[in-house]
Amino acid sequence: MSMMHKHSFIAVTGNQEHIRWLHAIFKDEGEVVVADLPSLERVRQILDLTGAQVVFVALTPQTLRQDSALIEGLVTVKSLLSVIAMADQIDNEMLLSAMRAGARDFILTGSRPGEVISLVQRLQNRAPTPNIPTASVGKITALVSARPGSDTPMLALHLALAMQGEMKERNTLLLDLGSPSGDTLTYLGLNSPYSFIDAVRSLRRLDSMLIDSAFAKHESGLSLLALPEEQGAMSEITSADIYVLLGMLRRYFSRIVINLGGVPQSDFLYLLLGDADNTLVVVEQSVPSCKQNMQLVRKMIEHKIVMGTVELVVDRYLPRLPPDAESLSQGFGLPLQATLPPSGMARLSMMNSGESLFQCAPRDPYTLAIRKLAKRIIINSSADIAQSSGTKKSLFKAIGSWFVGKEG
Repeated sequence: MSMMHKHSFIAVTGNQEHIRWLHAIFKDEGEVVVADLPSLERVRQILDLTGAQVVFVALTPQTLRQDSALIEGLVTVKSLLSVIAMADQIDNEMLLSAMRAGARDFILTGSRPGEVISLVQRLQNRAPTPNIPTASVGKITALVSARPGSDTPMLALHLALAMQGEMKERNTLLLDLGSPSGDTLTYLGLNSPYSFIDAVRSLRRLDSMLIDSAFAKHESGLSLLALPEEQGAMSEITSADIYVLLGMLRRYFSRIVINLGGVPQSDFLYLLLGDADNTLVVVEQSVPSCKQNMQLVRKMIEHKIVMGTVELVVDRYLPRLPPDAESLSQGFGLPLQATLPPSGMARLSMMNSGESLFQCAPRDPYTLAIRKLAKRIIINSSADIAQSSGTKKSLFKAIGSWFVGKEG
């Protein structure tokens, strides 16, 4: 489920205590998006992409004039918006300034969660429902695995190539954010100095011309954007940056495939998974793969990822060896989307040739299976996938029964 379909609350504050407090309050209600810049342009940009109806603006005596100007600007450009001013202490001057600027209410940071949630609900019930445009928005498919390696980037690459198809014009984007970094570019023999971090830094200039000139491009028409090998600058990227970038990329590509294989469990990972329209968890039949990916699935549930759009892909599948695909599906509590054969020679040939499997091994079972998988995802992208109830308690218990030779 993308950010367009869930409750979002925007916080304009640089105070980490404020941010932690708001995150704790809304952990079950939606998500808090922190505006990294207290500017009208930036907050408006995030509003447009999230559809949020409530903004919290922190006030301080030192920045009261700028804070009030921001509130006034927000309610001017978004007449249906509910702006809540917040401060660490009651101050009549701040209260009056915020209300004159157009804030709907004023709260003290540290207030009880129930009071804040009740306030937000009252404001939302009073406000008319905004008519949020549902203009053309690209669909995001995320691939995730708890273990780094070649399998998830290879699958992500070929899914993206299959979705791009025979079109030569811009249609599909592969975002390679997995570990090791940039494997998909290496597989295709592409070199791209322009990276995911550069795209974040270029948000103000991101348009069709920049995408066509700066993003790596495969001869099929597929566009690629990857993390650089040196990722020190990742610490500068905020949640708001990612929201804005993904929202803009959705406008330029009808399909986006994100490789998240081997990405450590982090807010960065859960933010990307939370914005995906569907997610594939890539596992193998081994004990380490099952154990680590089950931990990942548990963490996804804890972080409120919508699990109804999450499915299982069993890679390098050997049907004669336990656990079989159905047992894995039941153990993970996820619908089985596909099994993929080992095809070791075809994969190695592809990695060393600079050509895709569609070129160097077009009739290999793995290549054919990916084509079918891509077709199913495209066909089902607008349909709701039934959420598998599963049983959480079976997650780790299942591993033991699979690998000690017991029945079931």
